[in-house]
Amino acid sequence: MKWENTFLVFELAKGPKVICETLDTYGADGWECCSMLVVAGSQICCFLKRRTDADEPKVDKEEEKISKLWSSNAKE
Repeated sequence: MKWENTFLVFELAKGPKVICETLDTYGADGWECCSMLVVAGSQICCFLKRRTDADEPKVDKEEEKISKLWSSNAKE
C-alpha cells in the first residue's frame, strides 16, 4: 500500500466545530485522521493519510459472459 500524508493545525480557542467540519471536508476527499498531538497547549496538530494506490475492481469474466447471454440486447 502507498499513502499520501499531510497535517492540519487547529487553534483550540476556535472550538471543536471548526475541527469537526474541517476533518469532515478532508474525509470526503479520502483523508483519514491517524493521530493528534497537542502543541504548546493551545493548538492541535492532526496528521492525515490517504491511500494512493486504489484497487481496481475485479471483473468476473464468467459472470460477464452469462450476463451477456441472458440480456435482451444479445444478437441472435
